[in-house]
Amino acid sequence: MRGAVQSDRGLIWATLILGLVGIVAVYTASVHIAEHSFGGSHVFLKRNAVRAVVGLAALLFAYRIDYRSYRRHATKAVVMAIVLLGLTLGLGTAIRGMRARLFMFQPGELAKLALVFYMADVMVRRKGELEGFKYGVLPRLILAGIVIGLILLQPDFGNALAVAVLTLILLFLGGARLTHVGGLAALAGIGGYFAIKTVPHIIERWQVWRASYDLSLSGLDTEGAGYQIYQSLVALGSGGLIGRGVGESMQRAFIPDPYTDFAFSIWGEELGLLGTIGVVALFALVLWRGLRIAKRAPDEYGTVLAAGLTAMITVYAVINIGVATALFPTTGLPLPFISYGGSSLVVNMAAIGVLLNMSKRVVPEPGSVSSLRIPVRKRGAHARKRKKE
Repeated sequence: MRGAVQSDRGLIWATLILGLVGIVAVYTASVHIAEHSFGGSHVFLKRNAVRAVVGLAALLFAYRIDYRSYRRHATKAVVMAIVLLGLTLGLGTAIRGMRARLFMFQPGELAKLALVFYMADVMVRRKGELEGFKYGVLPRLILAGIVIGLILLQPDFGNALAVAVLTLILLFLGGARLTHVGGLAALAGIGGYFAIKTVPHIIERWQVWRASYDLSLSGLDTEGAGYQIYQSLVALGSGGLIGRGVGESMQRAFIPDPYTDFAFSIWGEELGLLGTIGVVALFALVLWRGLRIAKRAPDEYGTVLAAGLTAMITVYAVINIGVATALFPTTGLPLPFISYGGSSLVVNMAAIGVLLNMSKRVVPEPGSVSSLRIPVRKRGAHARKRKKE
């Protein structure tokens, strides 16, 4: 007897706790706005609960599918994501000046997930070509560049930047030369510098960040462009060590949309430094368990895919927390599992489901010989073979 199948418990618990933190954080951060603008304090709690259920369904669905089966559809998925991004530019709903939503969903979230699957597949399949730039790196870069370019046209500079960073990480994980990855990073830096000098809203965000990153706030326009980050820092600072208490935030009445990009700040105000350290520790646990799964993957595709999915979640978490604490300029990216946003939650939960599928292990019953890892598909094949015998 081989025993029961068990997945990575550390990753399961980290994800569930982050999801619970998200439900509490969104509810407490949105109460003021919900009461004054929607006529009821539980509006966002109910919506977020529904999204959490959909997210769990996405996790379970992805968990039940052998991760290797995604390889057959990776190219089609990224092409479909590109088509949806294109449709969003013409038919999408404008939110805060960006056309990022199409039929109540954000194709940009789907695009980053599809890009991870595509890059993991093609870079393992064409690994021998990655030594060269023209036939190895460039074709992959063009497809990723189309995704990034369409996101920029929305315009969503923060999400485009995150996908660009993710692409460089995937190229590195796939085995591209460090000189190629470094050169592309340098070009991206030059592009960012050009944007800082020419794009009005990016110039404004850069100037706000320069006045706030060292926390001196010297020259920061706290009533204008720097209002949001100033209120975020006030929220985090007023939380002290243990916070004001759950539901006792004062800054939720001042930070615009506190339940989205700055949910971390409200959490820090209510739970203090200990609460924010707890959230960071949970994301660190997700990073550790994800990389552990990548290391133990039964094939190279699994290694790159697991590391890529882990990087996708971690990059967004680092940027969001960095923005809330003034380490990075404001980008408008959600905090995975915590910020209010259905598309982000569903995509990240699906990514966790894939990681859990990859981590499946057979737990031996007492007296059995071994606990070797047996992938789902192989286990079924062995069972059929024994029946024939």
